[in-house]
Amino acid sequence: MPGNSETQKKKRPMGLKARAASSKKQKSDGAELTEQVVNDFDEENTATIMLKNDLEEDANEMDELEGIFDSAMEELSGGDSERAITLLRGTIHECDRILRVHDRDVEAGVEAIEIEPRFYYIYGTALFSISELSAPELEDQKWEYLELSQHRLEQAKEAMTGKEPFAWRVYDGLAKIGLDLLSREMSDEEATEEATEEAALKLAATTTNFDSALVALASIDAEQAKSETLSVVEMVQSLADSSCLGEAGSAKLMDWTEAKLAALPEPTAEDEHAAEIRYLRARALWIRASVLLGQMDETDEIPDKDAFQRLLNEACDLLVEAETREALLLRGEVQLNLGNTQEDGDEQDRLYRLAIKDFKLVKANGELSEELTQFIEDFEQDDSDEDASDDDNGDSGEDASDVNDDDGEVASNDDSDEEMEEDE
Repeated sequence: MPGNSETQKKKRPMGLKARAASSKKQKSDGAELTEQVVNDFDEENTATIMLKNDLEEDANEMDELEGIFDSAMEELSGGDSERAITLLRGTIHECDRILRVHDRDVEAGVEAIEIEPRFYYIYGTALFSISELSAPELEDQKWEYLELSQHRLEQAKEAMTGKEPFAWRVYDGLAKIGLDLLSREMSDEEATEEATEEAALKLAATTTNFDSALVALASIDAEQAKSETLSVVEMVQSLADSSCLGEAGSAKLMDWTEAKLAALPEPTAEDEHAAEIRYLRARALWIRASVLLGQMDETDEIPDKDAFQRLLNEACDLLVEAETREALLLRGEVQLNLGNTQEDGDEQDRLYRLAIKDFKLVKANGELSEELTQFIEDFEQDDSDEDASDDDNGDSGEDASDVNDDDGEVASNDDSDEEMEEDE
């Protein structure tokens, strides 16, 4: 579809933005939440008893608790969420029972069971996992679980040395909970300046917890720490792209993710994480470009077009070998938006076609957004209309030529006949 006219440029999506929003709810203190959550699980003795029977006879209460918790995590990772919920509830019920016995013994002045950091880690993680499995209609309950989970994991953090094998999970859990709770707080459009400043401090504490988690994990397993780094970076990028923490919050999150990616060694061909690293680096560039995209004025002009194009071209270079569905979708969006900035119709057309090729590969392996699907249909319809127009013009030209030729021949013959009659 060649041409340089502005009228030939198609209407097209300028990028996909997900906006996260959730209702803000007044906080409750730990004691009230504990009572509420435990009441929810009073009927979950089955999971506790069932697993106790499977443990060794000399197992202590903490071993029994850990057995229930480990089984819940196994079911969760295996995809059986229904059974995992039952076991998680059993874990929470058992944690509450241990705490009640401990407090009663302390009050009575008798020897009480030692509450280890591991106990608070198990309790907090079980609550966090339950919150992740909460049904949408139980939104308020989810935030209660998260707040109590944060309280228990903070207790674990205070009690542990940092050398425990589960220490990184405590930091990681606190960071993720912190981001979830911050997202809810920042969704309040009438947040005061004081609240915004407090949120900035909480955000800094959250990224610090992520740093502590990755350092602790690296001391145990460097390769797993690398995988976890990429997983966390992807999650934080998604949150930054959603803009639910505001422009300043998103910028801080992107600074953190880019620092983490820059700290990784340049991937080699043998690196199993090479494609993921390139994808995340390209995604960081795309998110930065999206910020500029969101600053377009009423004339649809991007404030710094050169910077926008530079970011997208660098992203494209990183996605040359894109194979995964996510990478293909990202490359398609980058090419589409690069096409939007082109003044030359031929170059714009080339980039659109490359984008559509990637979008079709994405659609072949899953769903494609309605917006991008419509873009493909509109583009191909215009293509079809132009081809039909070219065919019509071609046919009309041939017919006119034939007519002219025929007319010319007829005229010539008539003239010849008239001349012959005059001679006679």
